[in-house]
Amino acid sequence: MIVSIKPSPREYKRFRITMDNGKSYDFGLKGGSTYIDHQDKQKRDAYRKRHYATQEKKLIDNLVPSASLFAYYILWGDSTDINTNIKKLNNMWNSKKT
Repeated sequence: MIVSIKPSPREYKRFRITMDNGKSYDFGLKGGSTYIDHQDKQKRDAYRKRHYATQEKKLIDNLVPSASLFAYYILWGDSTDINTNIKKLNNMWNSKKT
């Protein structure tokens, strides 16, 4: 479960997520524009198709914590609100556990 999100200390990364197990993941290109920024559904759909057609599909389908998963569901998720997307991903993990 995601417990925090803040700016990444890494030079080229936008966010750092910290999980309830203490692991952290940096993701998103610093200075990049994503669905939470531009709200363009066509660009979102194109991003999702490109990344879902690669080996990232396994990480996304299996909800494996990774930069790929976080970008797909948080930066390019169903909502333009980052907190809504985080909540949805946390709910998906909770549903998977039961």
